[in-house]
Amino acid sequence: MGDSFTANTRQALVVAYYFPPLGLSGVQRIAKLVKYLPDHGWNVTVITVQPGAYFAFDDTLASELDRPGIRVHRTQTMDPTRRKSGRKVVAFPSEAKRRLLSRITQWLFLPDNKRGWIKHALKAYEELASSTKFDVVFSSAPPYTSFLVGSAIAKRAGIPLFLDYRDDWIQNPRHSYPTTLHRWLQIRMEQRAAGFSSSVTVINQEIGFLVSKRLPTADVHVIPQGFDASDFVYQDNLEQESNRRIRFLYTGMFYDAQRPDTFLTALSGLFKKRPELRGKIEARFVGLAPENGTKLTNSLGLQDSVHFTGYLDHKSTIREMQLADVLWMTIGHQKGGNMISTGKLFEYFGSRKPILGLVPDGAAATAIKSYEAGWICDPDDVQAVQNALEGVVAKIEDGSLPIPNESFVQKHDRRRLAGEVARLFESRL
Repeated sequence: MGDSFTANTRQALVVAYYFPPLGLSGVQRIAKLVKYLPDHGWNVTVITVQPGAYFAFDDTLASELDRPGIRVHRTQTMDPTRRKSGRKVVAFPSEAKRRLLSRITQWLFLPDNKRGWIKHALKAYEELASSTKFDVVFSSAPPYTSFLVGSAIAKRAGIPLFLDYRDDWIQNPRHSYPTTLHRWLQIRMEQRAAGFSSSVTVINQEIGFLVSKRLPTADVHVIPQGFDASDFVYQDNLEQESNRRIRFLYTGMFYDAQRPDTFLTALSGLFKKRPELRGKIEARFVGLAPENGTKLTNSLGLQDSVHFTGYLDHKSTIREMQLADVLWMTIGHQKGGNMISTGKLFEYFGSRKPILGLVPDGAAATAIKSYEAGWICDPDDVQAVQNALEGVVAKIEDGSLPIPNESFVQKHDRRRLAGEVARLFESRL
């Protein structure tokens, strides 16, 4: 990883627990921000953890950060999720086990089970500060332990603090509070962290509204998720297989209410209604498949039409997007589903492919409507999804697929978004 700084005089310290070579969606936003901040006049030092056992690794993302202006400092940590030492891929737990582990850790650890990282991260800061004078500190969460680290650094150094919410803290739809005391303590932690912040960045308006309501004096800015245009530079040179099947693609993980069941059931229903389409349509799943994915596929008789690739690195996933005809995603009905706008949706925008969204009203639905090249269905309405699939196939066959709003797409270029963050930094110096 590169550690040579450019002639930039401004120094940003980024606190991010999840960072390449760790994979999955939690690392994308910060990795791309770090990649492009030097283009806007900022050297970047990242404090993160040594890679240990995790669900997926992506060295292609890590390799993008080997460039001037970026330095990565990795620390040890004492959190319980690091019970297995060394870089090793571990299986994603079943949904039942994941929920149980989540409840246990939310009982025992505040603000989360990464709390054991705090002393190591602060020690790293002291070492770095002996040779580098930082101008700002930018901390991204979850885990919300990162906010505690960032606020402690800002207090010690007397520099502006920027808190970046990839998910809401107090009303995170994937969190539960064992007692009212647990919730109150989390609220107090957020208030103390925010008390040292100069600005707050959030991924969408829905989260911004919640943060502003809890922290009325906070300076809140929406910096949405995005896509890296350089990932798509070979889009026009891809070799499409001749006479291949119409391809629907899903990338990423399934958990909580994000399930493939409605889509697969709708696809099965379409084949029953239109038997001639069997063999002309395929569904591909790139990422960590759900525990019942293969079982459900087999029970619906879709073995010849559905393919699970498993986890692929970022570059390979982008290529899969480019080869697909339609990209689809789901959020499902769940508490707080309106504030979920997954990172993959914005990479879908970068592909400029049509999108089928099985999403509730909220941030994701609003974004797809603004994209102007998509279909939105209720996540649980099998018949509506089946009708949408049939309509999409008809448009593919007659060459009338919708064209995305290019102006909307360009607003989500990662390089441009990094420029927005850089200007926010500069406004607080």
